[in-house]
Parts: sequence; C-alpha cells; structure tokens
Amino acid sequence: LPLRGFADSLNLSVATALVVHHLFVLDPTLVGAMSDEERTRLRKKWYEKLCRQRLLSSSAKRERSRLVARISTAEEYKRKLDAGETLDKNQELKIAKLKEEREKLEKLDQDLDTKAELAVQDLVLNPPGPLTDMRRADEHRATFVGKNTKKMYGETWANMPATANAQTVQSGTSQFFRDKLSEKAPKP
Repeated sequence: LPLRGFADSLNLSVATALVVHHLFVLDPTLVGAMSDEERTRLRKKWYEKLCRQRLLSSSAKRERSRLVARISTAEEYKRKLDAGETLDKNQELKIAKLKEEREKLEKLDQDLDTKAELAVQDLVLNPPGPLTDMRRADEHRATFVGKNTKKMYGETWANMPATANAQTVQSGTSQFFRDKLSEKAPKP
C-alpha cells in the first residue's frame, strides 16, 4: 500500500485491521484460539526481536552488517574455489578468515540474544495493557520546517504543541530497552 500524508497516518493500520476483521468473519474459530502458553511464547519471541533491533548502537549495527558482508563475500569465494576457479591471494585470505568471522558473528548474536532475553523478562510476564487510542497526543505531533520558516511564523506558532518538539520515553525505543537491560544486568 502506498502511504502518503502525515507520519501518524493510519492507512496501513486500518487496512490491516480490515483484513484481520474479514479473516475473523470468514473463520470465527480463529478468535481467542491461542492458549496462555502459546501467547507467552509468541510475546517473548516478539519482544526479544524488538529489543534485539534496538540494543545495538548505530556503529555496532554497521559493524555487524560489515561482518555479515565479509562472511557472504568469503562464502562466495569459497564456492568459486570449490568450482575450480582460481583466486588471488586477497580472496584466499578472506576464505582463511571465514571461520573466525563466523565465530565473531555467532558470539555477537548469542550475546545480543542473552541481553534481549534479560531485558524483556518483565514485559513477557507483565505485558503492557492494550492500546485504546492509537492516535498520538498533540504533544507528539511534530512539524519539520526550515529555520527561516520557523523565524517567519515564530510568534504565530509559539504555543502550538506541533512545534514544541516534546520529548517522551516510549516503551519501544532503544533507550527503553537499554534501561531495562541496565536494571537487570549484574553490577560489577
């Protein structure tokens, strides 16, 4: 679906809700058919996935991406070598480092999994309540305009929530999960 308009438009959410509603109309047995254990397992899986994506800093994400790319490149060179192609010294060196790179990635991912599991423990056992109103409060609506436009309309916009750039901590942000992890992490 092409999404146009403000960042807080609900086009995708509404379309998804309509599809899910239609599925429930087609097969009413789908409603509430999940056991508590299944719901907890699913919640744990998704909270950990969400947390995992947010625990790494930007630089750590870039480094992980580079590591994955180096592994992929080395695997491609190995396939070429196995097919009988000749490789230069640099390519052979990358193949030689493949095991070490895989171990690095595995260690990084295991560490990240452990941290994510620890950080979301409370959320799995005591999940937040369902959302009743999906629209963001006015304080969260922000407008992004150039500094000259802000100067020109500064007085007119002075007390409007959309121009205040209010900052709040939300339960899905990187900082939220890092705080959760630091609460649970053993003190040195």
